Amino acid sequence: MAAEVKRHLTHQWGAWIWVKWKAGAPEDAWNPWKDIKEIKEAWSTTGEWDCALWVGTDNPEEIERLVWREIRSNKWVEKTDTHWAKKFW
Repeated sequence: MAAEVKRHLTHQWGAWIWVKWKAGAPEDAWNPWKDIKEIKEAWSTTGEWDCALWVGTDNPEEIERLVWREIRSNKWVEKTDTHWAKKFW
């Protein structure tokens, strides 16, 4: 008998938020974000972007609020780029 695959459909939204630091940013410029529950993971990156954040929320409005009120309010953030995703299973 074949095992039935059970998938729990969630409506959780997620996003990669890519961050470019301003010149002279300290290594701990991301510290103010450590206690933000929506930020699930923070990554140091190389190339065009300096940092990538994985964010999980219930809707895209929360992602926008987070980007503009929390991430972009950091005095060391030069620019951001956000790529949204909605989890199907």
